[in-house]
Amino acid sequence: MVRTIYWRDFGGAWTSGSLNIPNNNLYGGLSEFIGGIQAGYNFQAGHILFGVEGEFDGATFAHPALPTPTLGSVRQNWIGTVAGRVGLVADRWLVYAKFGGGWVNSNAILNFPGVSWSGSNTSSGWLAGAGLEYGFKSNWTVRLEYDYLGLANWTSSTVPSISLNRDLQMVKAGINYKFVSGLPDSAAPTRTASPAHTADHEDLAKQSQNPIADLVSLPFQSNTNFNAGPFNRAQEVLNIQPVVPLRINADWNMISRTIIPVISQPSPIFDSNTNGIGDITQSLFFSPAHPGALIWGAGPVFTIPSATDPILGTGRVLLGPTAVFLTTPGHWVIGVLLNNQWSVGGNPLRPPVNTFLAQPFVNYNLAGGWYLTSSPIITADWLAPSGQRWTVPIGGGFGRIFKIGDQPVSASIAGYYNVARPTGTPDWQLRTFFSLLFPEK
Repeated sequence: MVRTIYWRDFGGAWTSGSLNIPNNNLYGGLSEFIGGIQAGYNFQAGHILFGVEGEFDGATFAHPALPTPTLGSVRQNWIGTVAGRVGLVADRWLVYAKFGGGWVNSNAILNFPGVSWSGSNTSSGWLAGAGLEYGFKSNWTVRLEYDYLGLANWTSSTVPSISLNRDLQMVKAGINYKFVSGLPDSAAPTRTASPAHTADHEDLAKQSQNPIADLVSLPFQSNTNFNAGPFNRAQEVLNIQPVVPLRINADWNMISRTIIPVISQPSPIFDSNTNGIGDITQSLFFSPAHPGALIWGAGPVFTIPSATDPILGTGRVLLGPTAVFLTTPGHWVIGVLLNNQWSVGGNPLRPPVNTFLAQPFVNYNLAGGWYLTSSPIITADWLAPSGQRWTVPIGGGFGRIFKIGDQPVSASIAGYYNVARPTGTPDWQLRTFFSLLFPEK
């Protein structure tokens, strides 16, 4: 089988190198959001796949190299790679490794006693990576990939010269379109019997309200948080949350849930907001394909430091467990989503992280696709002082399942008031929700 592939990808990258300023080597790395395109050609012989691919990503993060006073700064502009890959194909799964080379274009500024310099440089190096790809339609796949790009040092033309080590680590997710189909639609994995296969609005609503349902969806969740910071400004967080169920075998599914936050964050010092992309979170839930009365899923959750500005993210790599438990008696969908994450990497100059999240959800479905909903997001920062750890909202709202043309969608609006919150954080929230639903025909 021969096929060509084209896809878009996004993710985060971080470095842990050093900017060797004499007697002041404190640079702990930078993190960034990356996004771009790839194109490649694959050949499959039996269960073995061989391929070659090229990638170009834009990078958006300018990070001061040192704490105040700033003695230097580094900005990466773009990343390009070319690699061969080899993988093992099983059903609709592909596990692969890739090897090749890459280039990174960077700008740097140095400003300390005796040195005032700025420059631009494109450096090359070797690339090694591994990933997982899944075909959820005959021409469509999703993937998750880790790459390490070992780059040559960049030395400034100053006296004394300054050496910048900038080896790069990247975690990327992507959705892929295959111009030549690998498997026909008739070979699509058999879905377990689910309410989404019927035309009934309530059945589709219950599917869409289940975080680990066997349903492809693309939710957009806008959270407008009021009275944040010393100037009582509004914080806006738009979460783009693609959900793709992946069939492991006849008994188990893995549900991929990605959260890409687009943030407008009030400044803690100035009466202004910083806008950009925050840290991206990926959850993988392993769930029985034939659950009983209690539906459940559990697995890992991790967050990559993809924020486009330090104020929009932690700068740390986070990892931990996550789980969902729910039941659907009658017209109800009742459950809870839980996770806890700890910092395990990233910029060592940024504070460590240990955070907990619980999201109970209660939905009651009415006639005509209408439903009542309450889904507060309860969080705790275990490293914060006592009395400043918990954010506990209460509230709810309503929504409806309907169609735009032939496209099923779910939309809702809800309000929440924080009965417990750290000082300076928002006191209430308006949440609007819009989700594209893709039930199996």
